[in-house]
Amino acid sequence: MKRKITALCITLCVFMIFSYYVSLPDYSVVNSISFSGENTRETEIKVVVYKYWNLNETIKSIELEHNKINGIPTSLEINLYYSRWHIKHGLEPFKTVVFHYKQN
Repeated sequence: MKRKITALCITLCVFMIFSYYVSLPDYSVVNSISFSGENTRETEIKVVVYKYWNLNETIKSIELEHNKINGIPTSLEINLYYSRWHIKHGLEPFKTVVFHYKQN
């Protein structure tokens, strides 16, 4: 009987962890900093990524969402972190992507 209760508790815990993980978004934008000059606007975004598969698609989604909301900057730097803890303690991002756009 005790083994059945233990197995049930472990199964319930695994199910709860799995359902929590599935409910997380793909990423969360923590902050965005924009520097403007006479003819330039450089933007830096810090993003926490929760789901790492299809990372290139996630980066493209972040870029498109930012440009849709804020307009197209001269350069866009996206810093990807594992968690907010890494940002808070000043650790380096696990990946940095920089996009440069031509101004017309």
